[in-house]
Amino acid sequence: MKFSLRWLQQIVDLKGIAFSILLEKLTISGFEIENIVHNSSANDTLFDLTTTANRQDVLSVIGLAREISCLVNRPLIYKFYNHSIFTHIDCLNLSDCNISLLDLSLVQMNYLYNNVSPLWLQYYLSNYGIESSNLLIDISEYIYLKWGQSIQILDKNKISTLPLHYSLFSLQKINSNLLSSQNIQLEVLKYDGLILSTIGFYTNPSVQCDILTNSIIIFGQVCNKKYIKNMQKQLNFSTNLSKKCLKSGSRSDFLNAIYEAVQLVGSFGFAILGKFYGYNKSYDIPKTIILERRRIHSILGSVRVGLYSYLTVKEIISLLKSLNFVVIYDDLKNTFKIQVPINRQGDVKRPIDIIEEIGRVYGFNKFLSKLPDIRKNRMFAYNLFIDRIFKVRYLLRHLGLSEVQNYSLHNNTIPYNTTEVTIFNPLVQDQSYLRSSLIGQLIINQQYNLRQGNKNVAIFEIGKIFKLNSSSIRLNTICSSYESLSVAGLIANSAFLRQSWSEKPQPLSWFHAKGLIEELLDKLEVIAIWKTVNNLNESSLFFNVIKLLKINRTAIIYNMNNQEIGIFGQLSHYYGAFTYIFEFDFMKLMASVKSYNHINSIIHPYSSYPSVTRDISLTLKNFSSIYAIKEQIYSFNNSLIESVEVFNHYKNSYSNFYSVGLRVIYRANNRTLNYDDLNRIDKEIENLLNKYKSC
Repeated sequence: MKFSLRWLQQIVDLKGIAFSILLEKLTISGFEIENIVHNSSANDTLFDLTTTANRQDVLSVIGLAREISCLVNRPLIYKFYNHSIFTHIDCLNLSDCNISLLDLSLVQMNYLYNNVSPLWLQYYLSNYGIESSNLLIDISEYIYLKWGQSIQILDKNKISTLPLHYSLFSLQKINSNLLSSQNIQLEVLKYDGLILSTIGFYTNPSVQCDILTNSIIIFGQVCNKKYIKNMQKQLNFSTNLSKKCLKSGSRSDFLNAIYEAVQLVGSFGFAILGKFYGYNKSYDIPKTIILERRRIHSILGSVRVGLYSYLTVKEIISLLKSLNFVVIYDDLKNTFKIQVPINRQGDVKRPIDIIEEIGRVYGFNKFLSKLPDIRKNRMFAYNLFIDRIFKVRYLLRHLGLSEVQNYSLHNNTIPYNTTEVTIFNPLVQDQSYLRSSLIGQLIINQQYNLRQGNKNVAIFEIGKIFKLNSSSIRLNTICSSYESLSVAGLIANSAFLRQSWSEKPQPLSWFHAKGLIEELLDKLEVIAIWKTVNNLNESSLFFNVIKLLKINRTAIIYNMNNQEIGIFGQLSHYYGAFTYIFEFDFMKLMASVKSYNHINSIIHPYSSYPSVTRDISLTLKNFSSIYAIKEQIYSFNNSLIESVEVFNHYKNSYSNFYSVGLRVIYRANNRTLNYDDLNRIDKEIENLLNKYKSC
């Protein structure tokens, strides 16, 4: 719907607020702004605004002004009249059992003198593409644009030349004669047997005003939208009046709309106010929603850095009151009890709707959308390291291994181990060395399980090891030591698999065990090189461990930089048959991780606006290239083209031509495509078809 900035400025205080800021706030709040036109001669700006189906209350000038008032925190400067319209109202005796009407007003005005619209009224209507007819029709259109309320003006003398009496007005049901079906009943408003209006669909043309009209009845109605939709479905058609009723604004604005219509007719038509006849159905009980404070914080997040990082109770109450919500806060339960105003009961029904309104009015862009930068507290490197440990632990568990933990102090379990650090004053003899490998204690764990009758063992450990520097050992100098993190595992399974159910289960083979380690490396994204071992001195990291393994069943694992990172092999029969171990230097293993992407992906921002699809069928010569056609379409210099794809290709071997179907998708990143865009698209496609039609 089109809106005038100048008109809005007469209702809400927008002094000092740039139009660009206003557009930004409306866009963030979920409204779509298009077709902005600046009229320098009238010092006005026009724009189109679209919204979702549940916010029809905004598609009137007053409705949008209320919304802007909340978003920019500025007061409305327009005076509303809710309680002082008329001193005397004759209540129409209409049954509350009717299903079509919620409110009805009939205002009589006499001695109409002028029927020419003022220039300002003609200007406002022209902005909406409405040509001025006469004062009464223009006022009816003006009231609908401003208030979203349907107002018709009838000729009183065509209804009755005698004074009207409220007891003669009645609401009745009649069979529809608009279609051949006779079992559809519509509700009509009558006066002394004369049908004035079929509620929500049309007004009797015989009582319409003309140039001789001097006594009028301003007829306003608020219809039950469910009734209108149901009747449209049964009748299978709609009218301009029914469409207006479905798009009507807030019911609470109805009396204000009637009042302004009376004021305009009195001011510019010089008419005198007569009697007022009214009917209104009681309002529904206001809806109350209970909302927890912590839920607001968990969904919207923080708005500032510091002690009060979330919206305070005072701020939340202020935001909701600006939307005319009635709010009570319970300090004991930390909950808000919120009463929804009448004009918002159609779209605010759940606690999440309230939270959306809080974020929308406060501004979604003001909430912190980035996670705190943990580098500031120097914990980033540590957290990354811990995450890697957890990842390796998770993968090994996923492969079926159980985690164990052993002491760093132990007896020398590996014979002739010259790299282990000796404790000079051990408390007990069994704790006189710092371990230089995790394998020795894993073997002890396995031997203990064998004594308990557990033949199948799959365990791993992540822990620190301690070694003497090899240079100090060779030079016989004072030995210095170092510590590093290692990950090691032991796998023994005498009944790993069977070829068929009739055969005995086979033990874990070297290749199966190697496959488990390869799966671990693959999931870590480590590209490893496996090399065989010919003698005990080939490994610089694990040469003491090699003494426990079968040389012909052992492999040293290198990374792509030819740096040793681990070892894998089968233990000698002294420690049990079909037992395999592995050990990696954890830091070198993690340094060998090279994230690779097997898909050459490019990230593009996607559009949340709908697309337009055009399917084109072309007949081309055999030597013509489909790719050339696609390139030609892309060369249209149309930034709206999102993709061009071939969805059908048919070739007849007996013909010099072939047929191809192309699907062109158009989409904009910042708006919905309008009629001008569609016309341009259709013109481009037509030119393309004409070019290849001649071929």
